[in-house]
Amino acid sequence: MKNSIICDSVSEERLDCFMNKQHQEYSRTYFQKMIKEGKLLVNGNHVLPSYKVKNNDKISYILDETAPALLKPEKIPLNIIYEDDDIIIINKQADLVVHPSYGHENGTLLNALLWHFKGKCNPFMVHRLDKDTTGAIIFAKNEKSKVSLSKQFQKRAVKKIYVTAVCGTVVEEKGRIEAPLGRSMKNRKIIEVGPLAKKMAITEFKVLSRTRDVSLLEVHIITGRTHQIRSHMKYIGHPVVGDIDYGGCEKLNNVQFTRQMLHSYRITFTHPVKGKMMEFVADMPNDMKDLFKNIKL
Repeated sequence: MKNSIICDSVSEERLDCFMNKQHQEYSRTYFQKMIKEGKLLVNGNHVLPSYKVKNNDKISYILDETAPALLKPEKIPLNIIYEDDDIIIINKQADLVVHPSYGHENGTLLNALLWHFKGKCNPFMVHRLDKDTTGAIIFAKNEKSKVSLSKQFQKRAVKKIYVTAVCGTVVEEKGRIEAPLGRSMKNRKIIEVGPLAKKMAITEFKVLSRTRDVSLLEVHIITGRTHQIRSHMKYIGHPVVGDIDYGGCEKLNNVQFTRQMLHSYRITFTHPVKGKMMEFVADMPNDMKDLFKNIKL
């Protein structure tokens, strides 16, 4: 099937990643192979999978609808907060990757949604959560909803509130972090604040409770950068509890934490078809409930 895309509102994302988002039923590996074989052109030219997509680029390609790289439905438990004909909101559990990537070709939330939908529709991803970050995440169920939600995220019209436990005592009652983020030159898996970072990120927080060892925060992200909260918390000297990659403490009061204590608690947006404002809350997982048990959110 021949297709073309005129790119709009993109921020120099890798071509293979960009295409994977457009057609999530196909893997990123599938698009890498397609690009290398010359079945996908940018502005009529052959490029590499690492090519950075720019505004007004024209991408032409032919999808092989019989390709074996199609995502397979998998029976994985889902905690559904809300669902209608246009959207579905999941309370994502820990240790679950949102979409296929290198090293995680299956067993993802997208695989689980394909099983849940039973061929009636395909899930469209409009934002994401890290593998071990829990909580509310939205998927569109049709193209119209995907476009509407994507535009809301681009315009920062979606309000996302997280709760997190961070190491040490945050002395301020509230704060705002404005610091650019970029990939670490030493470890490409890490996002950090640095002199070469180009993507400005804005994080607001308020302290809900604090002790000598831990502070419990409500966090509002204005921008939606990869690992934004985890990186910004490390930047101010209070990494997320259990977040080993970003220097977080692994144990508190003899309790061992095996993942970052970060939860997408509340999400507010305009329904893409009904046009009304909607707000949803995702219950915290058990490993965070004890930390927040005496706090009203």
